[in-house]
Amino acid sequence: MPEDISQGVLGNCWFLSALAVLAERPNLVENIILTKEYCPQGAYQVRLCKDGKWQIVLIDDLLPCGMHNNLVFSQAKRKQLWVALIEKAMAKLHGCYESLVAGKCIEGLSTLTGAPCESIELQRKDREEDIDPDIIWARLLSSRESGFLMGASCGGGTMKTDEEVYENLGLRPRHAYSILDVQNIETNRLIRLRNPWGRFSWMGDWSDKSPLWNKISSAAREEIMLHGGTEGVFWISLEDLLKYFDSVDICKVRPDWRETRVDGTFPVNAREDFKMVRLTVFYTSEVEVGVFQEGVRGNGNGKQSTADLSVLILRDSSSPTQAFGPLVTSSKRQLKSFVGCRAMLEPGEYVVVTLAFNIWTLSTKPPAQRCNYVMSIHSSKALMVEEVMTKTRKYEYALADAIYQLAICKGQREGIRETVTVYSLMQGWSGGLYVVENRSPDRSMHVQCDCKESTNVVSTRGNLTSVDSIPPLHRQVIMILTQLERTAPFHVSRRLLHRMNMTPTGLGNWAPAGVNHEPYLTLNVESLHAPRPL
Repeated sequence: MPEDISQGVLGNCWFLSALAVLAERPNLVENIILTKEYCPQGAYQVRLCKDGKWQIVLIDDLLPCGMHNNLVFSQAKRKQLWVALIEKAMAKLHGCYESLVAGKCIEGLSTLTGAPCESIELQRKDREEDIDPDIIWARLLSSRESGFLMGASCGGGTMKTDEEVYENLGLRPRHAYSILDVQNIETNRLIRLRNPWGRFSWMGDWSDKSPLWNKISSAAREEIMLHGGTEGVFWISLEDLLKYFDSVDICKVRPDWRETRVDGTFPVNAREDFKMVRLTVFYTSEVEVGVFQEGVRGNGNGKQSTADLSVLILRDSSSPTQAFGPLVTSSKRQLKSFVGCRAMLEPGEYVVVTLAFNIWTLSTKPPAQRCNYVMSIHSSKALMVEEVMTKTRKYEYALADAIYQLAICKGQREGIRETVTVYSLMQGWSGGLYVVENRSPDRSMHVQCDCKESTNVVSTRGNLTSVDSIPPLHRQVIMILTQLERTAPFHVSRRLLHRMNMTPTGLGNWAPAGVNHEPYLTLNVESLHAPRPL
């Protein structure tokens, strides 16, 4: 039972709140512990999904205890071992118990279920749109009706929190709670939460002793079992959830869905061959695609910074020279351990492309370390999944074609001349992306792109300024800027100068004679940044 779970001295409420949500469905817990019976030898197998990949962890039943022979870390009532065993498997998977300190419920849900997960942000961030309570409420109701698992993070992220204010209200900042129920009770939007500590309950509006309960019918009060819960379980309004919590994590557990996982490695330049995935859809199907990289938890070996991740789903192209058709959907680009997107796909063929740019290098030497990823594909109907490499003529310019389709579909369109359009993508892109399209039938387009005022970003051109000559009826990916350090803010500044020219080659007085691109397009970047015919 969820109320059996008790947190120990370890600050891993993010994991225990996820486990408490799972405990509402005993079959999900049974899927984790593969050893179903007591083992006299003390050996148990636990199945967990780390960084998108299922792993079976073998542990023993030697558990850390205090001086009075009581468990010092998490435990379950009535001397049950399942909580302590799963926690030990998590500790082994990540190196030690200490590595489990601090986190978000979404990570726990993903690790325990392997199902697609997403976060609903409750606080507005820089460059983000305003929070719409109606949309958030609709998503919470929809998730509850779909039977998804949910958790909430209290006073975390970038929120400025006054601990005394939170504690006076019975909340604990930087703490994870389980969401047990979502109800619209006589026009009141209420959410039922559980504190994995099993104590400390909300004392504001709609708490157990709140006078607001007298304003609704006794039948409604009886239906939601107002006083039938345990300590640490309480109701809170959507308004207060938005005020004191920073995010809601949703885990889309759907037992009847299909699941496929694909391993891959990100290229370090445009010259390298890289893996894509072709999906053949036979029946209209809902599809969720996720991309995972190695997380920072328990990773103390000084590995490279977190790569920027994004994933695109595009229509396949029947043309032998054009890699893709239109973009269907894409994730945001984020410096996180996971990104994902979903789409309803009609019968046909599609290609899934993963992107990461802040790991690129202009060096001709192979990097000491590679950035690997795992792609998860969940679908409501059976579909065919094929791994496709890019070393064919059709996919020679796959990166450029993917970026073009992304820019056209999601970028901001700016007509700088009658026959010239600039596509800029910065919203949800952790940097900037700039594509210039020259539709003139007889004139070249000269473009200077100056991003020198940008901070904490790296450019695929190897420089924050570039000068290019785009031939008639061509388009070019001018530059892609990517946030470099995940924990530091970034700023993107862009200034464009442009002119038309009758000369088919060269940049006139903007560059030495015979130069069409500055910096020069080496083999490492040519297939991304070389002009391509419309």
